[in-house]
Amino acid sequence: MVLAGCGSETVAGEAEAVGTGVGQPVFSPCDDIPDEALRTVGVDPATESKDILGAKQPGWEICRWNGPEHILRVFSTVRTMDEVRSNEQNTDFAPLELGGRDAVSYREVADTARETCDIAFASGGGTVLVRINTSLGDSRAEEPCAIALQTATELEPIVPR
Repeated sequence: MVLAGCGSETVAGEAEAVGTGVGQPVFSPCDDIPDEALRTVGVDPATESKDILGAKQPGWEICRWNGPEHILRVFSTVRTMDEVRSNEQNTDFAPLELGGRDAVSYREVADTARETCDIAFASGGGTVLVRINTSLGDSRAEEPCAIALQTATELEPIVPR
């Protein structure tokens, strides 16, 4: 099969906004979280990294930032809170309420060193995940779930309902 991309045809219509395509989350962490909010939660906005090794993941918007003590990743997905809870790769669930939203903290089963914790909360028919990884620091001053909850609490007002 051959596809041609050059031509002189005119295309009419309106452009679709980023993140509003079918199966794509509305919230884009790299675009929608202000630098000041990132500094408040202890990461450097200049360390921003989008997607996973630059590869777009269908149904997801992903962003990562580094701080001196931890790594912050924020995932926005069309997947539901029920899907997060039923994922067999997740464990240690603890129900939460975050800004009046359904929320849960959990860890991935593969994280045997217990350096990572996620807080998931409902957003616009999907879910936003705030992940903290503490493997950067020489010592863990705080447990990853405590940092994740504090970070999610700071970022929650920015995320669409």
